[in-house]
Amino acid sequence: MVMQQSTAFVGAVDRFLVELRTRKPSPHTIAAYRSDLLGVGARIAEAHDTTLDELRIDDIDKRAIRDGFASWASDHAAASVRRAWSAWNAWFDVLVADDLCSANPMRAIVPPRQPRTRAKVIHRDDAISCLLATAAEIDPTGRHPWPARDVVLVATFVVTGLRLAEVVGLTVGSFEGPEDARRLVVVGKGGKPRTVPIEGPYERLVGRYLGERATRFPSHVLDHPATPLIVRADTGDRPSRQQVQHWIDKLYRRAGIRAQVPEGALVHALRHTFATSALDHGVDVVELQELLGHASLDTTRRYLEATGARLREAVRAHPATATVRRFAAEDPA
Repeated sequence: MVMQQSTAFVGAVDRFLVELRTRKPSPHTIAAYRSDLLGVGARIAEAHDTTLDELRIDDIDKRAIRDGFASWASDHAAASVRRAWSAWNAWFDVLVADDLCSANPMRAIVPPRQPRTRAKVIHRDDAISCLLATAAEIDPTGRHPWPARDVVLVATFVVTGLRLAEVVGLTVGSFEGPEDARRLVVVGKGGKPRTVPIEGPYERLVGRYLGERATRFPSHVLDHPATPLIVRADTGDRPSRQQVQHWIDKLYRRAGIRAQVPEGALVHALRHTFATSALDHGVDVVELQELLGHASLDTTRRYLEATGARLREAVRAHPATATVRRFAAEDPA
């Protein structure tokens, strides 16, 4: 790899992060990119017997990157190494575009393989109805109970399959379309918008909630498209992702189904449950990919592993299976 000019590594990283902010990623994404770029960079600088501030991009060849990632992998999980690889790959793409680098060397660095994990589904048939019923009841331990808000929160997750950050980011203006074809406009990963169909019963729940909200927070402008949809019961502000996680976790516990929620999933378990249920009820995997906002069909396919009954039915209904069944029933004698 031939560098066109000598540029300070840290300065190049800072410029990249400034450019990245124009795509409006979450602050968490910016922090993760910075941590991964500077973290691996520090390993490369150490190998060159220099400091991170003194490291220059013309010090970073394929061998330096391989050694740096090998060092990084020695005390980081495979998922962290994959994330770091993505950050460095994106950074080098910008360097190439800015003529600071002739080629992206990350193509020669193989990241750890992404394991195909099973969908983390709530293992209880009545989990959704139980959760909604609990949300509709006043929390006796809550300082500012608001059942109508909690019902809409749960309903949004279970009928749309949205991610946590996507639900937190919804606004009053996210609803669009004619009465018989309403949908939510969702801003997904990377700022990519998509639409998710919604039905009348869900909108009626939202209408009840907004009616109560007009009384609870008279200063809220509920006809302004930028007004947040989900708000805190005490301040009326948009909640953080951590606060929504806490609300859902508390609902699980009140409903007595916390033990059926897979560890490490929590809110995401509602998305996984939505996805597997959709497949079980006739949605094909390509349609589900669009609903969930997955960039890759491979990501969506993992939900098929949790719907073995449907796959078995597909095999059972195939014409070839009927032919084999008839053949097997014949008396070979």
